[in-house]
Amino acid sequence: MALAIVACLAMSVVGGLVPILQGWIFFVIGLYLLATEFEAGRRWVRAARRRWPWLNRWIERARDHRWAPSHLKEFEDLTDPSKKG
Repeated sequence: MALAIVACLAMSVVGGLVPILQGWIFFVIGLYLLATEFEAGRRWVRAARRRWPWLNRWIERARDHRWAPSHLKEFEDLTDPSKKG
């Protein structure tokens, strides 16, 4: 799972450099895997969403994207900075 997380985050960097690849989708998927698999990942993502509002907007935008995984709502619930968890 850690390898999949690293691969998604690497693809997000590549997607930022290659115009035809949607890098932000890989970024959100990598964060999703991190938060659903590791308690520390949940805390990191929750803190990041609290600190950087643009990340929170990305996650909300990705939830509604047609390529987004169906479990993205679970990710949003786990990492929502307004909820204690």
